[in-house]
Amino acid sequence: MELSDGAAVQRKSLLDVTEHGVRCLLVPVTPEPHDLLSPREHEVARMVGRGYTNKQIAGVLEISLNTVSAHMRRIFTKLGVGSRAAMVAALNGENLAAV
Repeated sequence: MELSDGAAVQRKSLLDVTEHGVRCLLVPVTPEPHDLLSPREHEVARMVGRGYTNKQIAGVLEISLNTVSAHMRRIFTKLGVGSRAAMVAALNGENLAAV
């Protein structure tokens, strides 16, 4: 049983064994959105959260516009979103505007 937002959440265990008096319990966990992104993808996402356009991101990071677009596609896929607004909402807990 795990606490999430003050409520107990029951997760189905993948493995539950006891060896030599020690219980080993393996349960699936859902990673935080931030943990799914590479450092560069996080940097791009942070800039999107600040209102930068893809062209501005490319200029600041000194990468091509195609590279920014590729980062955005990967971020959208990893987070399961389809828009910049949905991406920022998914990462809202990460405080993208913070430096």
